[in-house]
Amino acid sequence: MYYLDNAATTPLTKEVKERIIEVLDNYGNPSSYYMLGQETKGIINDARESVRKFINAPANSEVIVKIQ
Repeated sequence: MYYLDNAATTPLTKEVKERIIEVLDNYGNPSSYYMLGQETKGIINDARESVRKFINAPANSEVIVKIQ
């Protein structure tokens, strides 16, 4: 199958699907100080770092997630 309409949606790779499933139960508030929140904050920071490296942004760059 050839999927050419990535403007609206993009199929996920197997690795991305697996990672999403791994972190679905991390519902902690990343701004909190308790362990679950700090674990969630770590997951978010790891994802930002992966994106920063993927787009070859400088090491001191900040990746901002905007949700509408």
